[in-house]
Amino acid sequence: MAKGVLFGTEGAEDEEREIRRRCRRTLGVTTLGLMLVLVNATSLNLALPALSGSFDVPPATADWFLVAFMLSNTASILVFSRISDMLGRRKIYLGGLACFTVISLLCAFAPNASVLIVLRVLQGVAAATTVTNTTAILTDVFPPDRLVHGLSLNITAASIAQMIGPALGGLLVTFADWHALFLVNVPIGVVAVVLGSRLLPKLPRERGRRERFDVAGAALSSSGLAVLLFGINRIGPWGAADPRVFASIALGVALLVVFVLVERRISAPLLDLQLVRRPGRGQAYGAAFFNSFCRAGVVVLVGLHQQMVEHRTALEAGFIVMPLALLMMLAAPLSGRLSLRWSARTLSSLGALLVVVGIVGLAGQLAVPQAPLVLMALCLALIGAGTGLFTAPNTGSIMAGVSRDRRAVANGIRSMLFNSAQAAGTAVALLILTSWLGSSGVASYAANADDPAVRLGFAVAALAMGLAAFAGLVLSLARGGPWRAR
Repeated sequence: MAKGVLFGTEGAEDEEREIRRRCRRTLGVTTLGLMLVLVNATSLNLALPALSGSFDVPPATADWFLVAFMLSNTASILVFSRISDMLGRRKIYLGGLACFTVISLLCAFAPNASVLIVLRVLQGVAAATTVTNTTAILTDVFPPDRLVHGLSLNITAASIAQMIGPALGGLLVTFADWHALFLVNVPIGVVAVVLGSRLLPKLPRERGRRERFDVAGAALSSSGLAVLLFGINRIGPWGAADPRVFASIALGVALLVVFVLVERRISAPLLDLQLVRRPGRGQAYGAAFFNSFCRAGVVVLVGLHQQMVEHRTALEAGFIVMPLALLMMLAAPLSGRLSLRWSARTLSSLGALLVVVGIVGLAGQLAVPQAPLVLMALCLALIGAGTGLFTAPNTGSIMAGVSRDRRAVANGIRSMLFNSAQAAGTAVALLILTSWLGSSGVASYAANADDPAVRLGFAVAALAMGLAAFAGLVLSLARGGPWRAR
């Protein structure tokens, strides 16, 4: 009997080691792919002047080097979510990552601005396969009791990528040129594809009745999201009163309404509305949207405030915003450890509360002349720590209980909401700010404007982001459930 118990213990230990090994490999590979996409997306922000000069194009055209990627990426997420669930996440993830790498090489040798914009559209589509499948693959591999910890490490890496992306972009543009921003993706992408093909587990897909791909839903969702986000993005350069902005937003909303109506009537929809209707998950989706919304607005407001009002350089403004990403990076692993004792409702709500407190404090600092940088850094650190504490448990609660054949769709909804919220939060913050600046006689972001009215405009825009953060807190609490982990 003792011998049998001994062999049973050894078998359990071997199984535990195999689970840990598979989790480490999967986390490492998917994190490398995600960091590649995020560093590429954020590093290009500082290359717009170099790209404008190289191709001799005006700012309105140079904007599309960024906007083209954002629109195509967001519009493709739901489509690839469904395709991945139907055909297999590993296959779509690796294929998309390989395409992203090849397109990066082509971007480096783009002969003119038009070709580069088209390539950026294709690159955004390819990146959607990575964004869509990373969390779903981790959910496949990690046991339920370790999923939040795995997600927290993945989110930590994403925070690092978002923090080093602008610095890497400035470094490469300064000491090389804009071509290096795309060339550096190629060796990293090759390594990520090779490692992924060797290390990502080949999990069997659940066998059930064969489902047809929802072509109508794919066309309506992608076009609706693209048109809506295009309208929101153009609020800044065109103005909210421009009829083109109104027409784009109205058409985008109409297409998405038709999309939802179509999805309710078909048997194999692109967007499974049952995922959103489940008690607790819909609130978690909403909380994720508002967290991304307010954070995107805060970053752009602080960056502009430091340059326009405090007369600092873009590099200095970037360092001032860094505590947000740094604390997010540090708090994410902590949330994974705390999830063993506390529920997603507790941790995400506490994180959302810290974000609200940080934004309200930041609004006060933006209104004060020559506010101490220590206090502003503290407010940004609270926002970052709150986001780090919020994200992994909230994402884990979204993915919990989702069947394997719907996990990419569940994460795709979250990713789509995240991207849309970033665009909307930035547009709303700038809309409020530009309205205030216009009434104060300030016509350009390049102007030096440190009078009290301008400071008050920054504070009002920040408070609007605080209202969004509070909405996220309310939704996080409203999901229900226990306060301690079961």
